[in-house]
Amino acid sequence: MSISVYRYALPLTREKLIDGVTVRRRHGFYVNINGHWGDVAPPLTADPAATEAELLAACERLEQGLEPDATLPWVRFGLGCALAPLAAAPAPSLPLLEGERESIIRAWRCRRVQPTRAWLTLTGDVQFDAGLVRELSILVPGLRLVLDAGGRLSEAQLIGLWRHIDVRAIDWLLDPGTNEAETRRLAQQHGWPVALSAERCGGVVPAPFEELRALVLRPSLLGKPARCRLLAEAAQDRGMEVMLAGNLESGLGHQHIAQLAGELTPNCPALLDGLRYLLHSGVNAQGQPQAQNLTLIYGPGC
Repeated sequence: MSISVYRYALPLTREKLIDGVTVRRRHGFYVNINGHWGDVAPPLTADPAATEAELLAACERLEQGLEPDATLPWVRFGLGCALAPLAAAPAPSLPLLEGERESIIRAWRCRRVQPTRAWLTLTGDVQFDAGLVRELSILVPGLRLVLDAGGRLSEAQLIGLWRHIDVRAIDWLLDPGTNEAETRRLAQQHGWPVALSAERCGGVVPAPFEELRALVLRPSLLGKPARCRLLAEAAQDRGMEVMLAGNLESGLGHQHIAQLAGELTPNCPALLDGLRYLLHSGVNAQGQPQAQNLTLIYGPGC
């Protein structure tokens, strides 16, 4: 078995605050196993040294003919993609709306074909969020929106928002609570259609309730593709919509998530628009990692 591991650092277009961390570069690892690539993209709050240590230990075990025994989900996802390459046609990306209102509206007006659905990241500023929802609904009649609260907004902010928008345009509100129990309470108390992120549910499919509409899977936070398949099938069996989303992986990681979405949710776009925050995706036109962005840390010649 031939294995190589590379470290990458991809610059962002500009400094960005993500999950309370100021990010200038996206750090991660590429693993190549017998000519097939995987992206190991740890959460921005994770310790990169711990990720590197576990990844290298897993590669050593693979070379010895043993199971990798990786425990970190992002390591399991990258290794899984390299060991069992995905082959499905990639799903399209859902438009991501976040940032300044003028930029969002200007970009939306410039689209030749207006999407029928988009993902809006809420800021918590009720006037801003509600105004943007109304303006988008006027600009694109019939537009469907998913609203990402991300567990960041207070109950009062969410109540205020819901009072000032046409809720008929909203498919679901993602993670209004900081955990599954809080989201359930808010949804049942206020009658909000909601979605849950699988990682907030401990990586399992939550018990259904009337207001629960969807489950969002971020594969690099859940583990190898096979686990995502099981979660998607279980959620769909319980009547939930399933949507896959990225977590600011490199272009390689986004490509794999798009392929997994094409397999699991062929009729639902994946949220992969966050790739635009990278100055370059780290891959070439053929979808292969670019040599100038790589630092070899394991394998022949290291």
